[in-house]
Amino acid sequence: MIEYLSTGIHPLRNTVEQVNHHQMRVKELREELKGRGLKGYSSLKKTQLIEYLSTGIHPLKNTQVSPKIVGGEIRDPSSEGIGYSPTLFGGTEEFPINQIVSGDCINVMRSFPDGIFDCCITDPPFNMSRKKGLGWAFSSHVTMQEQWDIFAQDDYFQFTVDWITEVLRLLKTNGNLFIFGSFHCIFTIGFILQSLFNRRIISQIVWYKPNAQPNITCRMFTESTEFIIWAVNNESKKAKNWTFNYQIMKAMNNNKQMRNMWEIPLTKPSERKYGKHPSQKPSAVINRLILAGTNEGDLILDPFSGTGTTAVVAEQHKRKWIMIEKEDEYNRIAQKRVDELFSELFEDSSNSDW
Repeated sequence: MIEYLSTGIHPLRNTVEQVNHHQMRVKELREELKGRGLKGYSSLKKTQLIEYLSTGIHPLKNTQVSPKIVGGEIRDPSSEGIGYSPTLFGGTEEFPINQIVSGDCINVMRSFPDGIFDCCITDPPFNMSRKKGLGWAFSSHVTMQEQWDIFAQDDYFQFTVDWITEVLRLLKTNGNLFIFGSFHCIFTIGFILQSLFNRRIISQIVWYKPNAQPNITCRMFTESTEFIIWAVNNESKKAKNWTFNYQIMKAMNNNKQMRNMWEIPLTKPSERKYGKHPSQKPSAVINRLILAGTNEGDLILDPFSGTGTTAVVAEQHKRKWIMIEKEDEYNRIAQKRVDELFSELFEDSSNSDW
């Protein structure tokens, strides 16, 4: 069968069946795949359908990595921890697995091929900053005043549509998507996912911060929660078989079903020792998301990676990752955190008994 698919030569007839797949319509390609007993092709594009017909290897499910020399050697992150991995697809373009990519996330994501990530965990700009943040005499806290978090309302909507468009293209069908937000943006994000892209929303997770900063204006309740939208990359009625590690979550919650409200304090000082990000998430929150929504070896995307918490936690749990961040200051902090983790992993392995 593999010989037949690869060469077009029937092993019993030894004749070449002349078929120009490139001239066939998508419907005809699907019928050809169906006739050959190949499955799981409904979401593939024409070029991927042709590849599937030619090789018998599903282009989105092929996990084999073709060897490629990078800088004189091949470094496999599964055996060395943090490093550079060859491309997933065996082509000529290097692919930055376990790397922090500096740049505008939309432009960077547009350079990646379709359907390669198992999960996306990200904390996008909330559009809550002001040109001059507020502070008060009894606390060193100042409200958000970061330039990267300031948008005109229409611009923010279009920006959100643009980055979500790319994330959905890069996620595998039924891949998980976890997006942080506050009341400033979470309703916009939810509307875009449900109304514009018809994506299945599985749950809204509420992160409760018991040590939240006080309300400076004293004209409203103290804001002490953030939300996480858990969506699946498929149409609402078609979504199925998404990853949810129920037993792991239950075990983490004293053998009781884990609820969707998590009481976790703000980020520890030890996680900020190389520098601060105004909205840095605690490792404990990301830890739950990664253990709940991914499996070992999965590839995780974070297009707004900040100081790299997603990368650190992913590496701890043997997941692959790609981080994208345009602010050089945060990338330097993230790299220090990743380097420190790699040193700890190296020391642990070197001290083990042989």
